[in-house]
Amino acid sequence: MRTVPLVLVLLLADAAPAAEHASNTWVKTDAVIDGRRWDVPLGYDPVAERFTVLGGRTASGEYKKPRPFDVLSFDPAGKWTNDLPPGKDWGPEVGPVTAPAWKGEGWTLTDAGGGVRPNWTVYGTFSLGQKYDYDPDTRAFYFYAGGSTFRYEPATRTWKDLAPETHPQKALGGILLWSSMCYDHSAKKFVLFGGGNITTERGDPGTWTYSPADNRWEPVKTERQPPARANSRLAYDHVAKKVVLFGGDQLDQLVADTWAFDTATGTWAELKPSVSPSPRGGHSLVWLPKAKKLALIGGYTYTSTTDYVASLYRALPLEAWVLDTVAAKWELVGRWESQKGKPADAPVGPSNVFLPAAVDPDDTVLLLDAQNRAWTCRFDVSKPDATGTEKFGSTSGAVVRRTGSHDPSWYAEGVPAADPARVAADLKELPANRWVLRPTPKRPLMNMDWGSAVFDPARDKIVRFSGGHSAYSGTAPQVYDVRTDRYSLPFAPEYPAEYVYSNDQVNGEGSFKGNPWMTGHTYKSTGYDPNLKAFVFAPHEWTYFFDADTGKWSRSPGKNPYRPNFYVVTVCGTPAGAVVWADPRPGERGGLWRLDSESRAWKPLPLTGELPAKTADQHGMAHDAKRDRLLLFSDTGPKKGNVAAYDLKSGEAKWLDPPGADKALVHCRETVYLPDADLVLIGGRVKDAAGAWRWLAFDCAANAWASVELPGDDPVGKAGAFNNSMGLMYDPARKLVWAVGQHSHVHALRFDRKTANLAPLK
Repeated sequence: MRTVPLVLVLLLADAAPAAEHASNTWVKTDAVIDGRRWDVPLGYDPVAERFTVLGGRTASGEYKKPRPFDVLSFDPAGKWTNDLPPGKDWGPEVGPVTAPAWKGEGWTLTDAGGGVRPNWTVYGTFSLGQKYDYDPDTRAFYFYAGGSTFRYEPATRTWKDLAPETHPQKALGGILLWSSMCYDHSAKKFVLFGGGNITTERGDPGTWTYSPADNRWEPVKTERQPPARANSRLAYDHVAKKVVLFGGDQLDQLVADTWAFDTATGTWAELKPSVSPSPRGGHSLVWLPKAKKLALIGGYTYTSTTDYVASLYRALPLEAWVLDTVAAKWELVGRWESQKGKPADAPVGPSNVFLPAAVDPDDTVLLLDAQNRAWTCRFDVSKPDATGTEKFGSTSGAVVRRTGSHDPSWYAEGVPAADPARVAADLKELPANRWVLRPTPKRPLMNMDWGSAVFDPARDKIVRFSGGHSAYSGTAPQVYDVRTDRYSLPFAPEYPAEYVYSNDQVNGEGSFKGNPWMTGHTYKSTGYDPNLKAFVFAPHEWTYFFDADTGKWSRSPGKNPYRPNFYVVTVCGTPAGAVVWADPRPGERGGLWRLDSESRAWKPLPLTGELPAKTADQHGMAHDAKRDRLLLFSDTGPKKGNVAAYDLKSGEAKWLDPPGADKALVHCRETVYLPDADLVLIGGRVKDAAGAWRWLAFDCAANAWASVELPGDDPVGKAGAFNNSMGLMYDPARKLVWAVGQHSHVHALRFDRKTANLAPLK
């Protein structure tokens, strides 16, 4: 099921006339925009003197339902009117219209009818954020999204693709997310800063300007600029004649710093107010023309939940702060909380996680709540709340981080000292052919669905980077120390904002700190390279390496030679280097590559013969150390159940045609070769004649499928053939099999072929 981003359900609406309600009081109107949309651009058109909604993300299925037009203006009577392009008879002035959709769900500025309009039904990685603003000199709204620079002219109701020669995304690579831009009225240029998912050292684009007169983007070369961040906002201060930035989300912490940018000199300066708004992201920052001050409204903070698909973000109580940029002074002018659980006379205001806003010449601000209902407030900032400023403010530069198992320090809190000698004795005393659950005192509480785990023999540690989609979406692997029976987290994980719990995660490479994004799931795209002594993560355009000693990721110098596809990319360790089984890029041949430790690049292996079919969870690969060959398994395709052997010396792949292939149709993602037993244990189970579950195994010596009874604390953890979240590994020093389950339970197995209940699969 395609998942609408959880965080970005925000729309904006117009206000009732300012005289109809008292200042600093939010008024809930009856105006609701029908149909789901989020990431909505809102502006005020000073020529028409009304608020306008300029589109908004939606799903393609939602767009096919009756809904108003993309561009809307507010009628003082409380209705949203459709701003249809000239000559287009797509429907009435108010209500559903039949505007053409788009040919697909990829970014484009042309609809199915050939008209120039942004495609708001883009599926996957796309972020408008606050990358738009109004230019009063050309009387148009300018946008930068999807790698396109375009504008909307309210007077003519037309869009135009400006197609500049270059722009941040083209120059730097990646798909720019979470950034902001605003118009500098003195320099007559737009300033863009913030955001991420860009392939630079900082993971962000830095500072850029765009000139409407020249249709030209230019990077700003400056010695100092604010640290990288997401979901902050830029606004122009007409008194200080500078662009101001506050706070934002660094993806592992929220910040509360204030910066000012002088476009004329190309310099940033950090302001140091004695009190500032608390750390936050997703807030709005607007210029109040009557008060001649900047106003910050709303914002979100973190939650530390580990519940299934529970939001890691929540709206802060609604606050409004004003900034005197010249004096570097923040003051609270209003705080409104939801009525739920509050006294009946408590001040009330709209609640939403993301709060873009627009303001009219009378300092009336307009925004929408989470139900897409319009609220308005006319601001009077002449009497700031001194008591509230001290009570609800923070020190400049304060941060907020997640707690619990998102926090590395949590894993050692309240835990008895480790006893490696006791652990060693326990492992030595393990019974043969029986799974035993380790008594780990604290485990990661996040859901790690759909991935494997990797044993690092150089460090006696298990490294797990698993999750995606409706599971863990952070950038930090989980590390289990076999010697101490303790988990640790190397750093506070960065979470990709609205792409937490989304279907495809972020279409991009990494975070501000250079850590890789979790893919939709990780399946078997992780492994171990004995030469680099590193954990390998290989489904992206680049390969990432994790050092469990330093707790740091690094990246390959060049792109991978195969197609980046997290569903099928499969990694297996061999003494000569890790091997990846993947699809070749279009127009190329191959299927197997080995990691060269000197260049940290994948080199193609020669290949003659046929490899099995691949699909998520249904294929696996193991290294047969006795014969120095790769064994490739699959329970899909025309040769399902068969086994292919790839000779690492000759480069030839042959089908082994083992007996029992028609019964070995179990998901075989997890495969581990046991040298003393000379068999491959498969992380799946089959039923015997009596209906009991037995583990599947490939007997290398007999070249036949077999099953084996392995009772105890079964890591599959349910009555079934396969667990999509289990990782299966071999520990050569202890001659143990390790398994990590969905909820990070660690299991150990001492396999003894002589006493095992091993039977041919018939």
